[in-house]
Amino acid sequence: MTERVVVIGGGLAGLFTASELMLAGVDDLLVIDASASPGGVTRTIRRDGYSLESAAGTLLLPHSHLSALLERIGADVVPVEPSATMRYVYTRGRLVAVPTSPKALLAPLVPLTAKLRAAAEPFVRRKAESEDESLDAFLRRRLGDGLGGMLAWLGASGVFAGDPARLSARSTFPAIAALGEGGGSIVRGGLRRRLGRRTGATRPTSHIPVEGMTGLVETLAGVLGERFRGGFAADSVRRDGSGWVIEGPQTIRCDHVVVATAPAAAAELLGGDLGVILGKAQTAPTVVVGLGGPSHQVPLPQGFGVLTGPDAGLASLGVLFVSSYAPGRAPPGHALAKVIAGGARFPELVDWDDARIVERVGGEVARILGTDIDPSFVEIIRHRAGIPQYEIGHSAWLEEIDHLLGDRPGLHLTGWGYRGVGVAHLASDAAATASRIVERTA
Repeated sequence: MTERVVVIGGGLAGLFTASELMLAGVDDLLVIDASASPGGVTRTIRRDGYSLESAAGTLLLPHSHLSALLERIGADVVPVEPSATMRYVYTRGRLVAVPTSPKALLAPLVPLTAKLRAAAEPFVRRKAESEDESLDAFLRRRLGDGLGGMLAWLGASGVFAGDPARLSARSTFPAIAALGEGGGSIVRGGLRRRLGRRTGATRPTSHIPVEGMTGLVETLAGVLGERFRGGFAADSVRRDGSGWVIEGPQTIRCDHVVVATAPAAAAELLGGDLGVILGKAQTAPTVVVGLGGPSHQVPLPQGFGVLTGPDAGLASLGVLFVSSYAPGRAPPGHALAKVIAGGARFPELVDWDDARIVERVGGEVARILGTDIDPSFVEIIRHRAGIPQYEIGHSAWLEEIDHLLGDRPGLHLTGWGYRGVGVAHLASDAAATASRIVERTA
């Protein structure tokens, strides 16, 4: 059989790309996935009245590409509870409240001397020692060891479950890194950006799909209809003349193939020199632990969640107070916490048995909250493939991939392994990928 475009991978990246292609008028389209159902690592686990997201569970909206896509498919999303926007950091043995406003500067995350050093950031003229600087080195150079080191740790943990000394500043947080390049100032650049914001512009805030992330995936797949084919495990992708051939349960020929899988899986499909480069991608295995029960047994603060600081020495990187910002995700009178643990600094956790994980993580959550917990609902999700790590050299790695793709017209790569791990990043890259395909088929 022959298709115009085939997307390999039915996770959010593949579904978003297919949706963008359909919007552009590409109807001769097929999305295949080894799993019988779409979604990839994205799914909502519903049990005993609780709803736990296995991976991402919130969406930062409005967003130029994601908002339009959600509106187009008719996805029902709502803001998180306004009373639950407070964030916390667990450091020096206590919870520190960090408001989502300029008042965050007053939070006692670091000593006053560290804040004074950070306040001098506009006058720092020291440039980077290397072109691709680590997140830790960049923020310490600009803001000082105290606040810079803390923010690098929290950024690496909260987004990538990674090590700030290994992650690339320009690849993980490009907008912030750009402000400080060439002797620029993060503070001055941030103020200019704030002052230049259009009057009345809505600031992005966290939203949740009403029917959970599984509901969002089902809506996306519903738009595709028969264009989504589950249970199709692709074995290889190869060039054949001016087109591409996908081998699997059956042979599929197409003009364009979009590999919307993790780089490691793409490496196995494509092989050759491109496969070797893709195989160099790094990830950090993580474990998601859901802990729920009556509110007096799992007492959660009012707020969005907490990240653990560099001094905590915990396997738990952060705890989301799901039932605080999304009350319908737990039965009435009950609470639900979602713990993200392991990551680059504790990768062995993913191989522990359930009882050991619960004992370790449950004890850490009790320590963070400062009170005993006795959950009656426990769910453990292991992500062995892990979260992509945009380590130093990531941008050069992308350039090498783009160079090799230049010799392979009709082959496209997308997903969270490349240009952003957030859901909004996936939507942006999907739009860019679809645009390239449409341009080449016009």
